Amino acid sequence: MSKTLRTLKVVIPDGNPLNYKQVVGGSDCVMHVLSRSFCISENLNELKGMQRPALYLLIDEGGKGYIGQTKGFAARVKDHLAKKPWWTRAYVFVSASGLYNTANVEYLEYIAIRAAQESASYDMSDNGQTPTNPTLHEWDRPEFDEVFEQIKFFLLCERCFIFEKVEECAAPAAPPLEKQEPPHPLFYAKRKGIVAKGYPLLDGTKSFVVLKGSLLNVEVTPSFDFLKQREKVLESCVLKSKEAYELCEDYVFTSPSSASGVCNGYSSNGFEDWKLEDGTTLKSYLDQITK
Repeated sequence: MSKTLRTLKVVIPDGNPLNYKQVVGGSDCVMHVLSRSFCISENLNELKGMQRPALYLLIDEGGKGYIGQTKGFAARVKDHLAKKPWWTRAYVFVSASGLYNTANVEYLEYIAIRAAQESASYDMSDNGQTPTNPTLHEWDRPEFDEVFEQIKFFLLCERCFIFEKVEECAAPAAPPLEKQEPPHPLFYAKRKGIVAKGYPLLDGTKSFVVLKGSLLNVEVTPSFDFLKQREKVLESCVLKSKEAYELCEDYVFTSPSSASGVCNGYSSNGFEDWKLEDGTTLKSYLDQITK
């Protein structure tokens, strides 16, 4: 079987790949990957490409998707933040040189929605009916068919299978195991029965990822040090009960202490408060693996 080498370049402007990154490779098409919390907290008008015609996808981890086109994602996303509470990640595709026009992205939207509906891999109910075949010169269509193939490749590298048929992207059944090990050792922070879980990035920084589904205490102590950061995190949460918020997406903190503090609602030492199931503290774990 012949193989063709393909190269992608990934740029992570703020150092946190779960917040925002740009991906380029082999064509004029650029993919911007943005978390919902990044779209809420940052001024997207300051990002190059966010005011250009674009194809975009909204995705959640549960297999729901939405495809659209816009004259500028920075303005369009405000409506989606207000009216579509379910999505956690956006993929935005623009021309690096600004060559795409409205007709181009309308055509990309048309073939993208058709491909997603035919694959039936994601719930596309928010898209309703397939848009009508747009007016694009026949001699331009092959060029944008190639752009769409590049978009599909980008998404495959992101492990987003929205355009792949279920039987094509399904992995062979693995032999039964007594217990599947998580990709990262999971640490837990608990207060009054409210449990958050996450893991250290181990990327040379002190960054700590708190996972989607973690619970944050509603109650905050008077001496709490992370009020502003907590307010920002709560934009990515829903009220689960009188006692707890639930985090709707993975969230990267700059340190274990800010992570445990925001989750528990009081100032804490994250290296001691984050613990494995067996009670091992994060500090002890890090000491062991760095020996």
